[in-house]
Amino acid sequence: MNAGWLKQNLLTAIFSLFITGYALIIIISPALGPTDDFIFLRTLQSGEPILYYSADFPYYDTAGLGRFTPLAAMEYNFFGFFSSSPSPFWYYFFHAVQFVLLIVLLIKILKHFTESRLLIYASTILISLLPIFTIPFFRLQMNERDVIFFFAAFLLCYIVYLKNQKTTYLTLGVLFANLTIYYKETAFIAVGAFAFSYLLLSWNPVRSSPAERDATSNGIKTKFFNGLLLLSSFAYIAIYYFYIYPNLGESTYISAIYNKYLVLFKNIFNYAFFSDPIIILLLLPLTAWRAYKVFIKREETRPFYDSLLTAGSAYALAFFVLNIYGPYYMLPAYIFAVPALIYFFGQPETKTFFWKSTVFITALVLIFNTLPTGLHYLTYYKYLPINFNKTLDFLVQNINSKYPSERADIFMDGVDRGSGRGAYFVMAEFLQFKGLSEKRFDLKSNVETENISPLESKIQFPFTVFQRDEIDTIKSGDYLIVSPQSTKINPSENYLESLKKDYDLVFQTRSPLAFPNINLKTLVKYLLSKRMSPAQKSGGALINENLMNWPNYYVFVKR
Repeated sequence: MNAGWLKQNLLTAIFSLFITGYALIIIISPALGPTDDFIFLRTLQSGEPILYYSADFPYYDTAGLGRFTPLAAMEYNFFGFFSSSPSPFWYYFFHAVQFVLLIVLLIKILKHFTESRLLIYASTILISLLPIFTIPFFRLQMNERDVIFFFAAFLLCYIVYLKNQKTTYLTLGVLFANLTIYYKETAFIAVGAFAFSYLLLSWNPVRSSPAERDATSNGIKTKFFNGLLLLSSFAYIAIYYFYIYPNLGESTYISAIYNKYLVLFKNIFNYAFFSDPIIILLLLPLTAWRAYKVFIKREETRPFYDSLLTAGSAYALAFFVLNIYGPYYMLPAYIFAVPALIYFFGQPETKTFFWKSTVFITALVLIFNTLPTGLHYLTYYKYLPINFNKTLDFLVQNINSKYPSERADIFMDGVDRGSGRGAYFVMAEFLQFKGLSEKRFDLKSNVETENISPLESKIQFPFTVFQRDEIDTIKSGDYLIVSPQSTKINPSENYLESLKKDYDLVFQTRSPLAFPNINLKTLVKYLLSKRMSPAQKSGGALINENLMNWPNYYVFVKR
């Protein structure tokens, strides 16, 4: 038996086991959690479809918030055809199937950039363990999951089309590109940047590298393909301008209450040294370097590979323009970034001290910061909905037995009436969905806040936390819930013990396999928190002091 054959098949077996195990974890103990999952309650779980832009959508005016993602969550409606209240299992089963198909697409793409099976498998496993990946696949309604999937399908069609020019691949490629555009607002930027960059860099074939100078990659059919992609991007802009822009409300999803420059600095730091070092420390510098080589030094172009860099960078930079951060926002950029990085870092021109040092620094950030965070979010979003539902079931049962004819008051520890209103809103929705009438409980807050924002919802709840700005005092018999949504210092054993002086702990959840949120960012934030004044923290320098972000719930009752 050939040793090389044995090694290759052993790699494939290990990789297959990893992918199978990952997919199975996605579908284990599925449940709706305290995130955007509340949207399912008055829609699919009540026999109605999720239609964000319908006048009958029960929660908020999506267009008025400046959002235009008409395909968002549409895949879940498929299960509504078979059940008036689908089990959450089917939503996560869809995620698992999509995950496996995405891995297949990614492998097929990377085979066009490297022959190393080890590199292909290692790159794929690495991406699947980053927070940008674990969050969208272990949470519902993350559009980035759909965008990266259809970006992968688009890119594979494009690669194959460059080689054989079949109309089928052009049609499918344009279709997949358009699907991404209407799943996420920023997708049109990547599609347009890719097409424009390819047209620009391939316009003069003489300047193209020998590998990209053939008739198919620079021919009229390829230009037609890119023209359709560019037209698709402009069509999205036009639709947004005429349909969304005139309907913008006073509050949009990119509005901020903190100093924009402080927020921008924090966003850059978070993307670079927390969730996306591959994009910020490798992709963006490499894109700038290639632009310098092509436009300043007038060196040969590599239209396809350079366009991959441009598309990935354009997608990533959009979030700096919007000045918003999310540890999963940049996921779609990786479908362009990874193949391009594999190609360019395999070239002699990147074998320099600078690029080797950059790769080394990126590797350190991945090992000590990003990968541990990805594992934390994987376990966090597995436990969070399970623990949340256990807590709700206890509250419903306990309130029904202890307060058969009274209205119980519920406080959420460390959750204010401003930025934390969403947590109260979700709590209210789920308690009512589980059968507890709004006349049986009230939600209140004892946390001071200076940033009171209106509840952007069509639903007007008769709960105190939404009706007035004053804080309330916890009285005997009231419930105090210590939850993962708390912005206080993470509930340690000492903190929980201190509460027991005045409260009875009547319920708690446990998460024995949860991976702790231990990384360099947590350490830096902890050290900074010791030196910051309360004014600096409230000014946006340290908004959330819940550093460990543990997925447990504790229910206390005031003595």
